[in-house]
Amino acid sequence: MNKSLHFLRSVAVVASIAALAVPGAANASSCSASFYSTYQSCQSNTLFCSPYSSPEEYVAAHPHCFPGGAAASAVSVSGTSFVQVGAISGTISNQLLGSSGPTGLASAPLQGMAAGEKKGWNFWGSFAANDTRQQYTVGPNTIKNDVNLANVVFGADFALQPGMVLGISGAFDRGDGSTQPTAAAARQANVLKGWSLAPYIGYQISKELALDATAGIGMGTNSSAGGMEVEGDRFFYAANLTYSRWFSNLQVSAKAGYLYGEEAFENAKINGNVMAGTAIKSRLGRYQLGAQAAYWLGNGIQPYAGLSYLADTRSSSGGAGVDPIGGSAWQWSVGMNFFLLSSGVTGGVAYTQEDGRNSQKNNALTVNIGIRY
Repeated sequence: MNKSLHFLRSVAVVASIAALAVPGAANASSCSASFYSTYQSCQSNTLFCSPYSSPEEYVAAHPHCFPGGAAASAVSVSGTSFVQVGAISGTISNQLLGSSGPTGLASAPLQGMAAGEKKGWNFWGSFAANDTRQQYTVGPNTIKNDVNLANVVFGADFALQPGMVLGISGAFDRGDGSTQPTAAAARQANVLKGWSLAPYIGYQISKELALDATAGIGMGTNSSAGGMEVEGDRFFYAANLTYSRWFSNLQVSAKAGYLYGEEAFENAKINGNVMAGTAIKSRLGRYQLGAQAAYWLGNGIQPYAGLSYLADTRSSSGGAGVDPIGGSAWQWSVGMNFFLLSSGVTGGVAYTQEDGRNSQKNNALTVNIGIRY
């Protein structure tokens, strides 16, 4: 009798574990209270992580519920903080290295640094539409994660002296995403929102070489099905070295830099109730090296094409050792610069695409404008 009772109790325990561990049983595909309860159990005992082998795999398999995980941060940091860094670096390079070649000669009526003035104001803005598609395997499941991010960046800077500018930049972003954590699960929608603020400096080392540096802070939120919402702090910094040289109407340039971004997300909330043990902090570092060729057609038109190599390192307190995206990629770009030189207005449009990561595809369309006084 005692053996039978012991056997029945064992069966009951195993059944309870299975009910908690199977994502469908705990509504694991949506970011509900029961989902996070299963994750908390997974943290204390890996038996509750099934079909995943660890809490880190659990996080990687649900990027819509854990925005600080390695897979999710690869999208959000690249599509927000690094977009802002790129816009800043681009506008500084154009200011400090745009006074030679056909564009510089044509800009003689301009006020500001290109005309040799000691001081001058520059106002600029940029809009980027970023599309990312991820598909990777964690444990027995294939995860599909799609995110569309729109980012508005604007800034203003002042030439302290010829060859040196100091400015401030702000950005707002919004993203819509959807994730399918298992083949049998329905897609789960999520919404990302955020802002950031970053001072920056540019210094012209020589006629053909310029340095820019920036550091910024911000905040972001992520909301998903089940009444889930999580808030996080952003911090990022970057430094870039840009070289530009003209050969008649051909402009050849190169850029080398390092970008770093981190997001520290608080515990998730379900309808205002805090889910303990769900806070995650992620870090993304990127070395980039690229080259670009542009040709001056006259009448204020300059098409260009470029290629860059990206080398990423990622870590996450909720996903250590689990990075399904991969560390390196190639990014190519094509675009067109426009100059309304007599009015001090410049602009451009560009398309970029990232290739080389087996688990992620990314492309972006960017439009920018600048006004110099």
